[in-house]
Amino acid sequence: MQRILPKPIADSLIQKSSRLAHLYGLPKTHKKKLAVRPILSATRTYNYKLAKWLDEKLKPLSVNDQTVNDISSFVGDLHEMKIDEQDILVSYDVSSLFANVPVDETIEILAEKAFKPD
Repeated sequence: MQRILPKPIADSLIQKSSRLAHLYGLPKTHKKKLAVRPILSATRTYNYKLAKWLDEKLKPLSVNDQTVNDISSFVGDLHEMKIDEQDILVSYDVSSLFANVPVDETIEILAEKAFKPD
């Protein structure tokens, strides 16, 4: 990290001490059958500061006109839509959409976008 980033930034991202991430569950109260939503807390783990810094740098690259920030803005957008009788609203489950994305190429593209001069 110190070879790639400027020294002040690299020094601020180096974790002085760390702890193990811990996994816990929150109950899904809306389900009739007993179910738990797994939560992995990674705060203060070895790469937490680096991941947080990267998130701040990469998040602006993913925002566009189709981005939904929260449920309130989504509902507002739906109320403003003009829908004809033949229009259909479709929702897709995209949990495994990016399973075959080439990781090295993706990192290269993101690095070019993030560090290109304005």
